Amino acid sequence: MTLTAIVLVLLSSLIHAGWNLLGKRDSADAPYFRVAATAGFLVMLPLLFVWRETVMLLPSPVPGLLLATGVFQGLYFIGLAGAYRRGELSLAYPVARALPVLLVPLFSAGLGTGSVPSRWAMAGIVTVVAGLLVISRNPGAPGRLLPRRGGWGLFALLAGIGTTGYSIIDDAAISLYRSALVHQSLAVRLPFIYSGLQSASTVLFLFFFEVVRHRVARGRWRVPCRELAPGQVRSAAISGLAIIGAYCLVLAAYGFASNVGYVVAFRQMSLPIGTALGVLVLGERLHAHRLAGTALILIGLVMVGYG
Repeated sequence: MTLTAIVLVLLSSLIHAGWNLLGKRDSADAPYFRVAATAGFLVMLPLLFVWRETVMLLPSPVPGLLLATGVFQGLYFIGLAGAYRRGELSLAYPVARALPVLLVPLFSAGLGTGSVPSRWAMAGIVTVVAGLLVISRNPGAPGRLLPRRGGWGLFALLAGIGTTGYSIIDDAAISLYRSALVHQSLAVRLPFIYSGLQSASTVLFLFFFEVVRHRVARGRWRVPCRELAPGQVRSAAISGLAIIGAYCLVLAAYGFASNVGYVVAFRQMSLPIGTALGVLVLGERLHAHRLAGTALILIGLVMVGYG
C-alpha cells in the first residue's frame, strides 16, 4: 500500500470513529440518524443530477435492492443508537464493528453468493470470536457473549445484522448496476450514485419506522415531527457528512493500493481509535479485559482482511 493510500484510510478511520463518538455523546436515536442520512443524501444530490444519465441506467432489480438496503441501513443505525444509549463507546463500538465479519461469510455461504473463506481468514474469524468473548466478559456471567446487562449487546447484534444485510445487498446491486453500463468508464460514478440513493432509501425507512413506533406507543398514526435540539441537529448533519466522506476516502484509497485486502485490513485502525476516544473524550474506564478483547478483534479483522 502506498503512503497516499495509508493516509486516506487512516483519515477515513478517524472520521468513522469520530461520527460514532458524536452519536454516543449526543444520545443518537432514529430521528438523529434520519437527519444524518438526509444530510448525506443532500450532499450527493448535485452528483445525482449531474450524472442523471447514469442514474437512469439502473437495472430493474436495483430499485428493489435499494429499498431493502435502506431497511438494513436503518436497522444498523437503530441498533447502533440503542447500543450507545445502553453501553459505553469503547465496548459497543468494537463489538458492532466486528460482528459483520462473522455474519457476512455465514449468510453469504448460506445464500451461495460468497466463496469459502481461506484458512487464514477462518483463523481471523476465530480470533474475532475470541476477542468478542473477552471484551464482553461479564463478572456476573463469565464467558457470556453479548451480555444482557443494560441491553446493549442485543442492540449491537442488531447493528451487526444491519451491516451484514446491507453489505450483501449492496454487493449484488452494484454488480448488477455495473453490468448494465455500456461504457465501463462510467463505473467510477457508481459508488457515489449508489451511496446517494442508499441514503435516500434509509431516510424513507427511518421515517416510516418512526410513524409505526408512534402508532405502537400512542395508538394512533402520526407523522414524526419530534424536534431535535439545535446541538443534536448540527451533530447529526456532521455525522451524515462524515459517513459519506469516510466512504469516499476508502473508495479513493482503492486506487492507490495494489491489493484491496490491504485497505480492508488497514481500515480496522478505527477500532483502537474508537476505544481511545471513549476513554480520552468520554472518560470511560479501560478495563484489562476490554483492552485485550479489542486487541484480539483488531488482529482477527486484519487477518480476515489479508485472507
